[in-house]
Amino acid sequence: MKKIMFSFYLFAFIAMPFCSIGQAAGNWYYNQSKSGKSIDYSGSINNANEAYNYRQPQQQAAYYPVYSSNDTSFTVEAKVMMNVKADEYVIIFATSQVGETIENCHDVINKRLDNFINSVLPLGVKKEDVFIDFISQFPIFEVEVEKKLFSKTYNEIPKGFEVRKNIHLRYKDSKIVEQMLIKASQNEIYDIVKVDYVINNSQAVYDSLRATCVRIINEKEKEYKKLGIKYDSKYQTVRDDISSIYPLDRYSTFTEFVKYTGDVTKPGSKSLSRSNVPALYYDKQAYTGYDLVINPAVIEPVVQFTCNLTVKYVLKKQ
Repeated sequence: MKKIMFSFYLFAFIAMPFCSIGQAAGNWYYNQSKSGKSIDYSGSINNANEAYNYRQPQQQAAYYPVYSSNDTSFTVEAKVMMNVKADEYVIIFATSQVGETIENCHDVINKRLDNFINSVLPLGVKKEDVFIDFISQFPIFEVEVEKKLFSKTYNEIPKGFEVRKNIHLRYKDSKIVEQMLIKASQNEIYDIVKVDYVINNSQAVYDSLRATCVRIINEKEKEYKKLGIKYDSKYQTVRDDISSIYPLDRYSTFTEFVKYTGDVTKPGSKSLSRSNVPALYYDKQAYTGYDLVINPAVIEPVVQFTCNLTVKYVLKKQ
């Protein structure tokens, strides 16, 4: 009995780190695959040999800030990241309507969308921050079986129509999302396509990162001079690499410790209505290899800006 209990606790301890709570990434995630790998919705990848490496935190390769050199040149680098909270957000809901006629489809779906828009206005969403994107309309057919003496003929006949529209909403307060989701479901709108994070002045962020990189390189030069390194160069070259990482690209799957399954026809049983929906969590870009991370402690998805400044010194021939 002791051995059994020890095995259970050991299993629970190993599995516990995977029991994280993920933020909503929208339906966009389910149509994507990372690095060409086919992801199943249980939190694993189809290639078992790569499963372990794939689930590890996504980090950059090892980075050594100390200068590299040869006979004629050497380089000094600075790499800085800044976590920036979004100024605004744009959420996209998808909806559809089936009806006997095109006119009926548009009338019903427009009424649902109007009711939804009016319900979120008290939350702080303005009418000018709402856009209806018409996606498609197409006929729906059903198959009619025509029985003959020695055969059957299957004929497609028009049954009705389906209209699809997306609604885009811009907002600034992330705390109203939950109420927006409730209002959407009350109007039979369930699909969240994605949430975009908007930074109004990204140039100011890059300017700040670049200035920080310059300061770090100047400090490194002072430290390297203590080693006897001479900066009497023939000329210098500078390379400036900037990038941004948005939350939509940083959601990962994890294996749930407990999944409830059962027979819904039996009283008290627990089941999943959509067992193929993956468990997600926000996995920010790792800080490995950066000289400095500004605003490192984040409790919500953020936009991660990076700047890598490299100065190459070509030495004079002695």
